[in-house]
This record gives sequence, C-alpha cells and structure tokens, in this order.
Amino acid sequence: MADASRNNLQPARHLVLVRHGESELNAANRTARIYCGQIDTPLNDLGRKQALEASRQLAALEYLRFTRAISSPLARARETLELMLAEWNDSVELLTSSSALMERSHGEFEGREESEVFAEYPHYRDDPKFSGFMNHFEQHAPGGESLAIVTARAWPVVSELMKEADGDLLVVSHYNTIRCIVGQALKMPTDAILRLRPANATPIILRYGGKYELVLDGGIFRTD
Repeated sequence: MADASRNNLQPARHLVLVRHGESELNAANRTARIYCGQIDTPLNDLGRKQALEASRQLAALEYLRFTRAISSPLARARETLELMLAEWNDSVELLTSSSALMERSHGEFEGREESEVFAEYPHYRDDPKFSGFMNHFEQHAPGGESLAIVTARAWPVVSELMKEADGDLLVVSHYNTIRCIVGQALKMPTDAILRLRPANATPIILRYGGKYELVLDGGIFRTD
C-alpha cells in the first residue's frame, strides 16, 4: 500500500464494517416490530445472497488487503462472515468471535412484539424519559443496553485490533454496534451517530493511518 497517513507517516490500513445479511427476524419486522437485540436469529435466503454480494464487492476493490476478520458470535453475523470468506482465495485469519461486537441487548423486550411490550410497559411508549429507547444514546429497554454501553464494549476491541497488526480488518457485526463504531472512529457527536443507518451486508470502509477517514459510506447516511 502506497498511502501513508499525515500522522506519523504510518502506512494506511482499512477497517471494513459489514452489517450481517438479512435475518429471519429482519424480514418479520417488515410487518410487525419484534425486538430482536441478541436473539439468535439466522440468515434467510436473501441474507445469504447479500453476504455473497458483499464479498464480491470487496474482492473487486484492489486497494484492500485483508489479513484478519472477526464477527459477533450471533449466528446471523457468523454465517455472513463465513459466506464472505468462503468466496475469497486469500488467506485471511478468522479471529475468535467477540461478544463485544454483539447487537445491543433489549433486555426484557427481546423476542417480543411492540404491541405486547407497550401494553405491559406503556411508559416506554408515552413518557419522553423512556420512549426514545430505540434511538437514544442513554435510554434503553428494561434490563437492556444503551448505545453508550454498546460503544464502551465494542470500540476498544476494534480499536485495539486495528493497532495490533498490519493489513486490513473485516468486522461483521450489527446495526447499532456498527453505528457506535463508526461514530467513535470518526469522532462524531451523538446526535449524528443516531442518524446513521447501516444497511444489511453493505460495506463501510474507513482508512486508518493514525486517524480514521471515511472511504466508502455504504449508504450509512440514508434517511429512511
């Protein structure tokens, strides 16, 4: 790699973040919201196709040289990474999955439909001190995690991996976890992090050479 950072002239490396392909619960959420969180839902057929397409998209980018890859231990992330790596002939070290990269926990809401949750916990629908729990940096479901907590567990793992060795790192994780990682890498304010929308199996590429720069946003700034 010829690029060098302006900070300490370190060779530039890349952090590539990929949200898992569509899962069975992702598909179910098109008709009724079900709080997934850390429920271990598998990929569906579309999700598997998305994972293969992501791997081909990354393989076409000649500036990438992956040496390591890691995922959340949840099945939808692990399978996405396995499908991606199976497409490549390169030798990429598959690191042990990390629980720090899991989706945020929704605690007592996990696996339950929104209508059921609000019937039992109406203040999570009606009270502003609670009702922002799905897209707020500090609010969270009862027994669940805030985005601040997700950031505190996920970012140190990714940051350390990027400092440890040469070559590019592929991380397959989840919607909220990726928002938090991107936000920390780019030093974004919390209100900007909350506007990020990572799509399934759509690569986000950051170049690192002492600081992070966004190379490919993967549509993360979409507003839908």
